[in-house]
Amino acid sequence: MNDKNNNILENFLKEKDEHNFVLYVPEIIHTNWKINENGRVLLILETNNPITKISSWLLKKKINKDIEFDDLSTSAWLSIDGERCIFEIARLQKVKTDDTFKEALIRLIQFIRYIAKRRWIKYKKVKSKEEVNINKL
Repeated sequence: MNDKNNNILENFLKEKDEHNFVLYVPEIIHTNWKINENGRVLLILETNNPITKISSWLLKKKINKDIEFDDLSTSAWLSIDGERCIFEIARLQKVKTDDTFKEALIRLIQFIRYIAKRRWIKYKKVKSKEEVNINKL
């Protein structure tokens, strides 16, 4: 392994399991989504604001707040199964993108934080370091 991967592993091993974000296991809780004709995930969002609903009725326009993910986000979304931790998903993303593990992990963490902030996922549990095979980077 090169020095960058060693630094990641050292930092990974230093932290306690419950404080180590990459050991969190995300689970999708937003149930209204589908894969569209482009093969990408499309999140279907409903409008609950009464003012927005009335204005759309007056203007005779349908409000479209649906979100279509790009290829990397779709791949990450589909990898979230409630069993894999963020570390394991980053390992899968690394293979698909041909990036370094560190780049894949940073990109995935930003995406996971974004979708968690929107309450589209929740964290099911925290895996222990022993459950995650860190030797396969």
